[in-house]
Amino acid sequence: KKILYNLKKCSIWYSFKGDVMKSVITEELKKVFFKSFIFDKTKDLEKDDEKLLVEHAETFEKGECVYSEKSFKRAVGIIVDGKVRVTTVNKENGIVLKDMGKTDVFGAAAVFSDSEDYVSEIYAKTACTVVFVSEEKLRYLFSKYPESAINYISFLSSKITYLNSRISELSAKGADSKLLDYMTKKADENGFVSIPKNMSLLAKSLGIGRSSLYRAFDTLEN
Repeated sequence: KKILYNLKKCSIWYSFKGDVMKSVITEELKKVFFKSFIFDKTKDLEKDDEKLLVEHAETFEKGECVYSEKSFKRAVGIIVDGKVRVTTVNKENGIVLKDMGKTDVFGAAAVFSDSEDYVSEIYAKTACTVVFVSEEKLRYLFSKYPESAINYISFLSSKITYLNSRISELSAKGADSKLLDYMTKKADENGFVSIPKNMSLLAKSLGIGRSSLYRAFDTLEN
């Protein structure tokens, strides 16, 4: 069954999960899989362990929802082909957080979390292929190949450091500076910026009030 991209319908992916296409991973995709940061400087895995980690891949058509707030796997997703887009969780209009491609990983923080909600929504920006590594397989990998556990911890630590720096930036700057920073980062090569229609959501993501956001737009325009 096919699902056209629509953030309002993102959560229905769970009811279709039995129809997600699964396929045996090719040697080419397997090479991409093992280029992930998790395996950086890790000694060569035994053949049986490689087979355990990449038994199959899941493919998503462009626009399909991969993860939603209420429907996600307790697993790390490693992209081996194509791209996904990560947005904020919002029924009306999510703000794009980032795009991810080959060797990128998502879901790392959710695997060992007790939270029943996922913090963002992920959909296939293009047709893509993802290998999911479950908590059980990760525990096995970490115990047998300690370097992979260190890589995982380092990855999460870097995320925490980045979030702390963002909190500091947002709390220290005024509305004008926050909006200008946002527009600078989102601008395309020609200097154009696509502004979300939902001003309340944009204001919330910038850590300012909606009235402050409108004043900031006026200030920058003048």
